[in-house]
Amino acid sequence: MKSGKSMLQYPFGDAVPAIGRAREVAPGLRWLRMPLPFALDHINLWLLRDRDVESGREGWAIVDCGIASDATRAAWEQVFANELQGLPVLRVIVTHMHPDHI
Repeated sequence: MKSGKSMLQYPFGDAVPAIGRAREVAPGLRWLRMPLPFALDHINLWLLRDRDVESGREGWAIVDCGIASDATRAAWEQVFANELQGLPVLRVIVTHMHPDHI
């Protein structure tokens, strides 16, 4: 029997997004990585194209935020400047209450 790791397939291989950059993984879905100051050195985050139902305004939903640190703040500034196509953040979705997600 194969080990669990050898059965995993990574569609992007080792091509992960740089800190502060996004990688489109499907239409309207972008993958981000933010640094962590721990043994686990990053967290995966997501940008989802979104639309406010009441106003009809187009924008983005952010899924999770990363830990509150200067490095994460700097990375988000890069995302805001380069990855949102000039559209606003309409909402932030927090998946759970760990400090690296809120």
